[in-house]
Amino acid sequence: MTPFTREGDVISASFEHVETDILVKLATDVQELLTDTSEVEPHSPGSRAIDRLLPAAYGDGGEDDAEFRRFTSDGLIDGKVSNAQSVIDTLLSARVSGNPVRLDAAASQAWLRCLTDIRLTIAARLGIEHDDDELQPAGRDRYLLDVYRWVGFVQETLINALEVELS
Repeated sequence: MTPFTREGDVISASFEHVETDILVKLATDVQELLTDTSEVEPHSPGSRAIDRLLPAAYGDGGEDDAEFRRFTSDGLIDGKVSNAQSVIDTLLSARVSGNPVRLDAAASQAWLRCLTDIRLTIAARLGIEHDDDELQPAGRDRYLLDVYRWVGFVQETLINALEVELS
């Protein structure tokens, strides 16, 4: 990956094919998780991820939280699925054209939101509660932690490119 940079009103970066595959898979996983919430077993990594992606308003787990989620979850899910689709579409379009990913202001915001959702989902699986949590994962979780950190790097370069406009 070449980090995101600003060129006028456009933010761009290049991704290797394998990096595109990883991000497309992760964004698709977020979409599938959010569109199939009834299929998720309680207290599973998927359940913990949904709790992070669709947080409770009151945090007591009671009727007020259930009612809040009932009234707000559809809109949140639609937005998150749309953001993930934006990431998927721009990555696949860039791959087909052989050009870098190019994002306008709206697409940049969709990417930031989707990358956050991807990181929240991975963090739920790994049991990461805070940025400074010390983890010593083994096996597949070790790879997942590397992916979590790499997605954080992608997100950081996008934020840095967006901040150029502000400075």
